[in-house]
Order: sequence, then structure tokens, then C-alpha cells
Amino acid sequence: MNSTLIIAEKADAARRIAYFLSDGKSKQKREKGLSYMEFDENGHKTYLVALSGHIVEINFPPEMKNWSSVDLNALIDSKIIQNVKNKSSYNSLTKLAAESSSLIVATDYDREGELIGTEALALIPEKFLSDKIIKRAKFSALTGDEIKSAFDQLIDVDYALADSAGAREEIDLIWGAVLTRFFSLASKRLGKSFLSIGRVQTPTLALIVKREKEIRAFQPVPYWRVKVQFNKDGHFTGIHEKGDIFDQSEAERIFKVVNGKDGTVLEYERKQEKIYKPAPFNTTEFLREASRIGVNPSRAMNIAERLYTQGLISYPRTDNTVYHKSINFKSILAKLKDTHLSKEVNMVLSQEKIRPSRGRMETTDHPPIYPVNAPQKGKLTGDFQKVYDLVARRFLATLYKEGERDVSTSRIDISGEVFNTKGIKITDPGWLEIYPYTRVQESFHPELAQGEKVKAEKWDMEEDQTKPPWRYDLASLIKEMEKLNLGTKSTRHDIIDKLQKRGFIEGNPVRPTNLGMGLIESVLTVDSKISEPDMTAELEVEMDSISEKKMSKDEVVNRSRKMLHNVLEALKDKEELINRTIKRSINMGDAIGKCPEHKDSDIVLIKDRSNIRITCTTEGCKNDFRWNINGLIQPTDKTCPECGLPQIKVIRRGQSPEIRCIDPKCSFNIERDNMGKCPSDSGNLVVRQSRYGKRFLGCSNYPDCTVTYPLPQMGVIKFTGDVCPYCKSPILVSMRNRRVWKFCPKMDCQFNKKKEKVDHEEKKPT
Repeated sequence: MNSTLIIAEKADAARRIAYFLSDGKSKQKREKGLSYMEFDENGHKTYLVALSGHIVEINFPPEMKNWSSVDLNALIDSKIIQNVKNKSSYNSLTKLAAESSSLIVATDYDREGELIGTEALALIPEKFLSDKIIKRAKFSALTGDEIKSAFDQLIDVDYALADSAGAREEIDLIWGAVLTRFFSLASKRLGKSFLSIGRVQTPTLALIVKREKEIRAFQPVPYWRVKVQFNKDGHFTGIHEKGDIFDQSEAERIFKVVNGKDGTVLEYERKQEKIYKPAPFNTTEFLREASRIGVNPSRAMNIAERLYTQGLISYPRTDNTVYHKSINFKSILAKLKDTHLSKEVNMVLSQEKIRPSRGRMETTDHPPIYPVNAPQKGKLTGDFQKVYDLVARRFLATLYKEGERDVSTSRIDISGEVFNTKGIKITDPGWLEIYPYTRVQESFHPELAQGEKVKAEKWDMEEDQTKPPWRYDLASLIKEMEKLNLGTKSTRHDIIDKLQKRGFIEGNPVRPTNLGMGLIESVLTVDSKISEPDMTAELEVEMDSISEKKMSKDEVVNRSRKMLHNVLEALKDKEELINRTIKRSINMGDAIGKCPEHKDSDIVLIKDRSNIRITCTTEGCKNDFRWNINGLIQPTDKTCPECGLPQIKVIRRGQSPEIRCIDPKCSFNIERDNMGKCPSDSGNLVVRQSRYGKRFLGCSNYPDCTVTYPLPQMGVIKFTGDVCPYCKSPILVSMRNRRVWKFCPKMDCQFNKKKEKVDHEEKKPT
């Protein structure tokens, strides 16, 4: 029994671990009900099992499943069971553990990874574990050096760290199930329309709702600014030292005094400032920057995890903003030198000494996110390339020199009124040359001397109004969640994604839907903390206490159960009010235009997850339409040329926006979707949307005819009126930006092999 069993978290990671430990000699083994990898090293056999994440899932016993009959207080106190969800991994674990003398946990090194590893160990019968050596491998990148070093320096499994993750998992299950059932039953929204409530999800939604209420309640206040445009070798602007002046008469007085007069320099200063390079990426900052380049947080994290398992970047879940001393910068730069970033790499290498920047947070678990390898040419495309470039450029920027700028300021007197001026000139862009995602605004300012007369050419008194608070964009929302300790670096992106998918928020910047507003209003009908970040932040502190062995898992979970009992009793007292509040919010809609049948009535858009109702506010009006749209709907100021009803803009992820009439059966919509006759049965080929949000062509005679064709996701697609000479499918044209592509929807057709293209001068499609 001289063998070792390694437990990995995912298949991609397992393959890389096996490859590096076996020098590429590992073999995949598949037997009946078993799947694992195997290799020999000096007569010592090693097995490796990949778990595909959690091998078990927690849930309530079957008798707790019925929402209507189960008492919610009983659900709070219910025992929690574990169900094996990966039979192949379970069978492989139990069989190979019996044949091994040592076990090594090689899951991701964080709370979740430790829980996944210990869950696997717990499934192995005790008789197979009693005499085993159990260790864990700690690594931050799936590279050869890192993996070999981790297995040469094994550490103990941290059961307390795993318990902290297990406590969070159980608490989230209990709170989510109890509150979701209560609010769904109270509002009579069951089935697909159930209302999802979460321990972290709800206070996050409350943040967004609170900001929206502040914006709606905001009363703008007018103010004035007196500005003077000076000229010396170019124009520069001075603003009166009072800045925003809320007294119109005072602003008019100042303007009258200075109008038509030149100025005299009272003070002038020019100083050089450093443009400090950014700190290394932790998870939060990475997700914020990714959202600014158009990759939403959930997708950015998914891509980062894929890049990690492919051995291209370090572990993407980290709070650290200080590079470990063990990181060999020159080795990484050498790997990047032959990529499209070679120019930037050479800039970094040209320095006499490489001094990385440091952030405020330094931890010992994982380093900041940085590239550990270069992808093969052409391997990464689209968002994967954008995310990898973001990580690589951030890394290079942290190693390059600071930028420098000249900042000029002056105070200029005009008849006793003082104006402040400021100019910025970048003298050395430094790291800004490498990291194009950050820009510094420059503004002209001449050199001045005290007492110098400066010519004024233009005098203005500008009126403006105070602005309401900004809505959160995805980047600032993640930052605010981190500040309030809502969720963790590993879960914040998922929480936002769930709020979007469940119809509580939309857009970027983020705004709550009427359903989201109503949910939080109903939560606030009772004096509980479920919509406040304090309770969630308190639990995060207790999670740390478990990992530090100051509290036990059972102690934390039981305290949370007790708190939930109190919350539930308060909610039950207001059940009818909660029902009315949610129903009122659901029936609220956004006006998108006037009804042609009832001239004084609005047509409103009422959203409820993917179900959309667009209806006239006059009871019984025929203009009442239902839509099932997986996407964002925005009003337009246009009316349908066919029927005169308002038009809407439909925005789906990964597709070009499209304009629609609000009547699904309007000929305007039907003609746009009709792409010619089906070659199989002469039905109409129409544009449809898959459950995964992809558009395709399908026959109108479905399910009798199952002919389908894929379509390009971006661009406007129209039927040309022509039929393919090879397969009789309709010939389409796709128009995007300045590119026009004529194609047969049967992608393997001979027509497409000719790569026939058209330009803008060709006959327009019908």
C-alpha cells in the first residue's frame, strides 16, 4: 500500500498537477464507475482524483421540501444533510483511499477550497483514514515550479478554515430558504415567480434602493460660477475663488466688477508631482477595472478562473496587494517577451532596477493577481484576451517607473476679485504608457510672474444646478460592498449577478426595478437587520473567529438560527402589509409613450424577471401585451410606422440592440424576423432566441420541422430576397459597423466557402 492519493478541485487543475508531478507521464484511467489519473515515480504509485468542485451539496431533509405545509420555525431548526452529487469522484475516492498510505488535499487554497477538500475526506470511511498521513499542498499558480515546490513542502489541512466556510454555507442556506419561502408565500408568488431573499443579496439590494430613493427625492439647487478666460501663449481659465456661488446677486456683482477687465498675478507656483503607479491587483480591484473595460464582474471572475486553471495567471481570489518576495519577476518578463506586449516588457527590463509598487493590504495566503505564463499566439480571443491583457498590463505597470507631471497654479486679481487657475502637463508618462486604462487629463497653463498683467478675453457667469448622487456602477458597487464587508472577494460578483437575473436590478449604472424597490420596502416594514450590512458584516467577523479557533462552527450557526427566529416572528406580524407592498410595486410601470386609443393615457412597461407586460393604463384597453424577453428593455421616443404604438429598444448580452414595436404580432416585428422560406417544408424561417440568449433561425412549423441555423450574434441581419443556389436556403446579409457580409445560414454550404462579400454600393437588402 505504498501509494499516494491526491485530491484536486477541478479537472483542468488536476491535469496540470499530474502533468508537472509526472513530467508528462500521467495516464487517465476510466473503469466502471471510476475516473482518476495515475503515474509512477521511483516505484511509488500516485493516484489523482478531480472533484469538479463540491462533491456534496447541503440541503434540508425531504420532509422539509413542501413550502406550504412546513412550519418555517421548524425549518430554521431543521438538521442539514449532505448529498453526494458526483458519484464517479466518490467511488474513486473510496476505492483509491483504501489502497493508499497517504492523502494530499490539492484544492484551491482558500476557505472554499479547504471545505471542498475536507468534504471529500469526510466521505472516506474511517477505517481507511485511521492510519493514513493526511497533508495539503498550498499553491497560488498552476505552474511547474509552483506545483513541485508545494508538494515538496506540504502543510497540514486547516479544518478550522474549512469550518468557517461550512458555517457560512449552512447559514446562507437556512436564511435564504426561510426568508425566500416567507416572502414568496406572503406575496403569493410561487413557482418561477418566487421571490429570492439572501443574507448578503438583500442588504446589497437595499444599498441600491436607498441610492435610488436619494436620487428621486433630490431637489436641485441653482448655483453660479464666475469664470474668466485668460490668454498668454494660449488660453487658460480662472474660476472665482468662491467656486460655486449660491447667491445669484453676489455672482452678478462679481461678474459686473470683473467684466471687460484684465488681471494681475498675485501668486504663481509650478511644481513637479509624481503620478504614482497602481497597486497590484487584488480581486476587488481586478473586478472593478474589468467592469470599466466592458466585462461584467461575474464574467470577469469566470474568465479569470479559467485563465488560472490554464496556467496563465495566478489564483484570482485574493485580498493581497503586495507581491511575495519569492516571485521571480524577470522569469515572468522573459515569458511575456515574445508576445504582443514585447514593447512594454522591454520598457520594464530597461530599468536599472525593478521596484514593484505596494498596496495597503498584505496577506500570506495568495499573492496579488499577476500573469504566470504567456498564452500561445491566437489562443485567447474576445473577453478572454481583454481580461488577460488587463492582468498582464497591470502587472507590468506595477513594475515600471512612476509618471511625472508639472502642476501650475496661480491666483489672479481682477479689481479686488481673485481667480484661481490650474494647469497640468505630463512630462513623463511612465507607467501610463503601459496601462492605457488610466488617463490623466492635461490642461494648458503658461509660466507667470508675480505682478504680471494677464490679458482677459472672455468673461462668463455660468448657471448650473447641484446634482443628485451618482448611481452605483458595477465597479463602485463592488467597492462599496467591500467597504461594508458585504460578501467576500469570492462571492460579490455572484451576488450582483443573481440580483440581475432575478429581476431586482438592471443596467450599468445600476438601478433597482419596481420589484426590487417593492421587496426592500416590504423588508423595511419590520424593524430587523436583514436589509442592513451590519448583520452580514458581523457574521464575517465570526467566520474569522472560527478560522482562528476562537468560536466553533456550531456556536456560530446556532446563534444565527436564534437571530432568524426573532426576525421571522417580526415578519409574520406584518404579513398582510408585506403582501400589499410587493403587489403595489409589481403593478407599477414606467411610462414609455401615449396610447393611440386613449390619448390621455400612458402606456406603461411593467417588468417582472423575464416576463414583461406593456399595457395602457386605461382598464380594458386592447393595447395590453405580454413579452417573454431575456434582456434589458428601454423606452424610445419613436412610434411604430405600421401601427403607431410606441417602440422599445431590446438589449441582449452579446447581441446588437434592436428596435421593436410593443405589439409582438405587429407586422413591423414579423417582417423583421422573417428571413425567407425553409428549404425543408417551405415554412418561414424566423429569428428566435435560445434559452441561453443566442439568436438563431428556426422554422415556423416547429416542432413538425426542426430545421435550425446559427446566426451571427452582433449586427443587423436582413433577408436579401435571394435563394442559395446550392442548398436552397435564403441568402442573408449581416451589417455591422462598416462591414457587410452576404452569407448562407447553412454555415458549411459551398456558398460560404466562396467567401462572397458585398460592399455598401451593392443593392440594398429587402
